[in-house]
Amino acid sequence: MEEYRRSTKEGKTIFVGVDLHRFKWHVTVRTEDQELFSGTLPGQWEALRQLLDRYRGDSIQVVYEAGYFGFWLHDRLATYGAECIVTPPSLLPQEYGNRVKTDRRDSRKLAHLLAKRMLKRVWVPSVQERYHRQVIRRRRQLIGDRVRTQNRIKAELRFYGMEVAEPRGPWTRGYVERLWCIRFNNPWIQESFQRLLEQYEFLSQQIAKQTQLVRQLSEIPFYEERVKILRTVPGIGVISAMELVVELQDVARFRRSDQLSAYVGLTPSQYSSAEKVRMGRITGIGKNSLRAIMVEVAWYIIRKDNSMRKKFERIKARSGSKRAIVAIARTVLLRTRRMLLDGLPYSEQLTG
Repeated sequence: MEEYRRSTKEGKTIFVGVDLHRFKWHVTVRTEDQELFSGTLPGQWEALRQLLDRYRGDSIQVVYEAGYFGFWLHDRLATYGAECIVTPPSLLPQEYGNRVKTDRRDSRKLAHLLAKRMLKRVWVPSVQERYHRQVIRRRRQLIGDRVRTQNRIKAELRFYGMEVAEPRGPWTRGYVERLWCIRFNNPWIQESFQRLLEQYEFLSQQIAKQTQLVRQLSEIPFYEERVKILRTVPGIGVISAMELVVELQDVARFRRSDQLSAYVGLTPSQYSSAEKVRMGRITGIGKNSLRAIMVEVAWYIIRKDNSMRKKFERIKARSGSKRAIVAIARTVLLRTRRMLLDGLPYSEQLTG
């Protein structure tokens, strides 16, 4: 290490690739043309800091993959004085035919790609924005838990040959009361079935509380005006408006409209060769929850907006209803971007 210090000039850039795991991190440190360190550290910030201290005085760039570990390490590195890139795993350049994957190789690859400026970075929200986003995501998680409980209840009834007429939409209070009235001819299964119903009731209460928390969050000055603007779009209520605002935050960071549609996953895939160009299904990469909201809004808006209805019918005649509704969803998304940028309510004359 001392040899490196004597042979390099002041201001050298150091590139650090970190492959994160629960208990151990594999770290590779390099310059543009020389590997300086590659080894395993305890999965703690203090261990990484001690390693980085060896290169004090140099410009330090660090990269790790987005995912399970969130952004707390990004914050620590920023405070430390290093530039940190959190890169999306799905956009890492891949080596065709390479079937060997180890932590050491992964960290080396990250450091190498960072040195070559070949990595994309995800947008890192502020700490406050992360807390707000978790309010929305917790509600979504609770709804998912309740859906799984509903499926278990239905599976239990089918398993024992019991038929209870189920409502077409969300479960009503009357339907749940009928479930409570079901009687099995065995006390053990009766008690076990009631645990499922209790779990459903508990999750419904938790969802109601979390929904109220989302509504309270929508009323703070940071979100109030944007939620008010988005609610002028037919089909968008408080909850869906908050989903959009909290997940997207400042839409000005999407300098072009196609960047926003790609972020949400409403961009069609493309297969081109020579003079042949074929447009495929949407990429599906991006925010699943936002994509689902925009498609749901699109089905509603074609009943309220004549221009959207005409566009839907025109595309449907050529490509089918599925592609038509996705096109409408993308148009609505781009209109919401324009509304938030200009601070204007919805109108049929808006463009993306």
